[in-house]
Amino acid sequence: MEPNRDIVFKNLMIYRVGPDWPTSSQELETALAREPFAECGPTQQKSTGWVPPRGQAHGALVETVDGQWIARFAIETKAVPGDAVRRKTQEAAAHIEKTTGRKPGKKELRDLRDDALLALLPQAFARRSELAVWLDPRGRWLALDAGAQGKADEVIASLVRMAGKGFAIGLLQTARSPQSVMAGWLAAESPDDLPETFHVERECELKGSGDEPAVVKFTRHDLATDEVRKHVAEGKLPTRLALNWQGRVGFVLTQALQLKKIGFDEGLFEARSSAADDDRFDADMALATGELSALLADLIDALGGEVEATPITDQAPAA
Repeated sequence: MEPNRDIVFKNLMIYRVGPDWPTSSQELETALAREPFAECGPTQQKSTGWVPPRGQAHGALVETVDGQWIARFAIETKAVPGDAVRRKTQEAAAHIEKTTGRKPGKKELRDLRDDALLALLPQAFARRSELAVWLDPRGRWLALDAGAQGKADEVIASLVRMAGKGFAIGLLQTARSPQSVMAGWLAAESPDDLPETFHVERECELKGSGDEPAVVKFTRHDLATDEVRKHVAEGKLPTRLALNWQGRVGFVLTQALQLKKIGFDEGLFEARSSAADDDRFDADMALATGELSALLADLIDALGGEVEATPITDQAPAA
């Protein structure tokens, strides 16, 4: 199933938040407003902050749709090629040696590298990425549309700084590991051994053990085969497995309990093309969060139920 490019959620990292997080969307809005996004300055390498999820200038930073809170976090970075920094540093060092007759020491070379970077940063091209943040105040879910842990960490750090009040948060934990459950599904001899709500698709990655583990990838390949079962029997475990939930949402489940390459069935959004932008945003978010909430409930059940999350932090630093 191809992902629907207009839907905001392409990936999900799923967290549980403690009872001391903001109790109203306005309280969260006030907290996030303390760290709004601003573009990188001329000599700034990275800038992060919150932007209106509807994309409207000066709009609200938290939107409430069907009881769910939606926010959006922006990350802008400037990258200067390492060889450009080295060349400029070498030029400065050569000038010092030529004019003074001495070679710069290690500390001076570090300072010259810092100066070279600052001089080149104003010419660097800024790259911005934005990711959606979905908070369920009733279920105490926090889901991030992040494909990389580094970006998720930036969001969590900002939330902890801004929300304050001991904002406890931890990654979703289940009684059985995704890897062991996925291995069981791949080793199954009969479709009856799989949950009714999930169907194994045609993509997976298996990884062996040891210092140089073997990796086997299947793409557009029937996974209900003796070949796949043999790999699992030999000790190779799935790190990624493509699944479909009730014929409505396709995704790839990872060993870290992340959902990637999320794609919604096109029929779910048939009426959205003619809607006004605001109505379309509300309809899309209500539908997407509703579908994903039900999917997550079934997934947790298939993984043996939820266990208490290990807090990433028990006490937020002062804002």
